[in-house]
Amino acid sequence: MGKLWLFMLSLVVLVLGISALLQTKFLEKTYYDQQAERLLEEGRRLAEMLLEQRDPLQAARQVDLLARLMNASVMVVDPRGAVEHWHVMGMGMMGRHMGMGMGSSGSWRNALPVGPPLAGLMPLSREQVEAVLGGQTVVYRGHNPFFGTDVILVGLPLKQGEEVLGGLFIHAPVAPLAANIRALQHANLYALALGALLATLLGLFFSRTFARPLLEMNRIARAMAAGDFGCRVAISSRDELGLLAASLNALAQQLQEKIAALERLDATRKEFVANVSHELRTPLTIIQGYTEAILDGMAEDEARRREYLQNIQEEVVRLRRLVDDLLDLRRLEAGRVTLKREPLDVAALLAQVVERFQNLAGERGVRLELSLRSPLPKITGDGDRLAQVFINLLDNALRVTPAGGRVEVTAREAGGAVEVAVEDSGPGIPPHEVPLIWERFYKGDPSRRRDGGGSGLGLAIARQIVELHGGEIYVDGRPGKGARFVVVLK
Repeated sequence: MGKLWLFMLSLVVLVLGISALLQTKFLEKTYYDQQAERLLEEGRRLAEMLLEQRDPLQAARQVDLLARLMNASVMVVDPRGAVEHWHVMGMGMMGRHMGMGMGSSGSWRNALPVGPPLAGLMPLSREQVEAVLGGQTVVYRGHNPFFGTDVILVGLPLKQGEEVLGGLFIHAPVAPLAANIRALQHANLYALALGALLATLLGLFFSRTFARPLLEMNRIARAMAAGDFGCRVAISSRDELGLLAASLNALAQQLQEKIAALERLDATRKEFVANVSHELRTPLTIIQGYTEAILDGMAEDEARRREYLQNIQEEVVRLRRLVDDLLDLRRLEAGRVTLKREPLDVAALLAQVVERFQNLAGERGVRLELSLRSPLPKITGDGDRLAQVFINLLDNALRVTPAGGRVEVTAREAGGAVEVAVEDSGPGIPPHEVPLIWERFYKGDPSRRRDGGGSGLGLAIARQIVELHGGEIYVDGRPGKGARFVVVLK
């Protein structure tokens, strides 16, 4: 805030100071130029009158009148430089009234000098007198010791034709002009003081208008640096500050989302590690237990030892499937899986998958059926990956379907796409679990499964594969009536 006030104060003082200086110089020059032009104009009139005037007394009166009107000193000299008429400021007439009429012989040349030549005596320099008597017009401004003040001097030659009959000199004091200049300077000083006051008031106003939002944004930025991305800047304008505030808010929003995403990712990784550890611990514990039992001689006969080895093999298969599922899911989520797209006969693919599960369904007392509701169009996709999707769905359906139940796979053409449904007669899925079944390692309520269940990765893998094909997968939970999983492929 202090810097803003100092900047505005400096700007106002600088602008007003330069303006006052330039204005003073300009007006001073204008005043003096106008005064000099006025003296020249009056001098020319007096010169004409003096050349036409034949009465010396009348000529002297004209000189005296002009001098009084202009508050100036008027001096008339002859061709030799001797004074013929002289009205000194504040002193009246001096000198001898000589005849000024222009006779045939020229009264200027016959006039007698009143005193000695001007050089060294009168308020004129020899160069000024010689210049005027040489036919030149002289204008000079400066200090004159004779008058003890600054004056403006105008010198005019008195010419008749090409002949110079004398010279007319007018000295006017510059004191009135100087007084006006000083008055102007005082006015500029007052304006400068007023400008400084206004700059102070404006500085306070703009500091509230501009500095406060900047301070608020600085506070928000510090909060963001400390990890708090929930703060926002109130946007009260649409100017540059408003745009800056909006950008800062957008940055905070993006950072908040990214931090939240990173936190979710970190939580997911921790949960993933915990789930993998849990999934690995169970089969490893079982394998370790049966192995130690065999080594300790607890398997007393060949049948018991074979049973233990069979259990170890099942757990190894389970571990192998878990590892494979983990690797598949990781590759799918990382986008490192390249689909081998080719025209597919979905009906044939479903028949192969269903046939693969017929023995398992028979062992569990479940009726497994395939029903094609309409001729199916061919689609383009990766047959192995899509088979993996239907295998996971059928495996889950058989796990939750009790003996005497039914699992039905249906397929039909729907608007140029193929819709495949896997429907079971198990306990169904409660509504609150529907969004969760697609998460990794989610297995649902164990009471609804006939065995220990799979790895909890099958549906997550299935969704990734279907989405890679540009398709859609969803479920109708139907609690108490069995679940129905639907895959739509184009």
